Amino acid sequence: MSQITKSSTASPFRHIPNTLSWLRLFLALLFPFAPESWYLVIILIAMVTEFLDGFLARIFSWQSYFGQVLDPIADKLFFLSVSMTWVWLGKLSLYYWLLLSARDLGVLLIAAVLAVTSHVAKVKSIKAKLLSKITTLIQYLVVLAILFKINEPISALVIAAAIIGVLATLQYAIILWKENK
Repeated sequence: MSQITKSSTASPFRHIPNTLSWLRLFLALLFPFAPESWYLVIILIAMVTEFLDGFLARIFSWQSYFGQVLDPIADKLFFLSVSMTWVWLGKLSLYYWLLLSARDLGVLLIAAVLAVTSHVAKVKSIKAKLLSKITTLIQYLVVLAILFKINEPISALVIAAAIIGVLATLQYAIILWKENK
């Protein structure tokens, strides 16, 4: 995380990135209960907030530890909300959901292991890596493909998300292992 300057912490706008993450959490709660006609708008707002929160935090030095924790939680919960809604509605199989969620389930497993072994307090925030960002992009492509009923690329995208997601999880595990040895 870059250093936080006095001028950036004094800015009245410094909470915008975290507010955008909170908005994505709200959208995650709303999505399963929203009419289908709202799905596209909700997904697009979530995609924009996912990009903007980190972008604004970086360019204006509005980063915070809380934001570094809140942002990925909001990302994962929004994807979980949308994808489980698709499973519930029969638009996505449980098998595909498991493959799409490989990274998220892997990160959850790592967090559980850290909690059980009492290493959670030692973990510093880990910035999102390229493999993880690619996984998120593919997850959104699948969500949009399902929304627009474009079925051809879904299988290939799901497999790509699973492979890249497992690699991203391994990357995080290696980073944490090196930090805690």
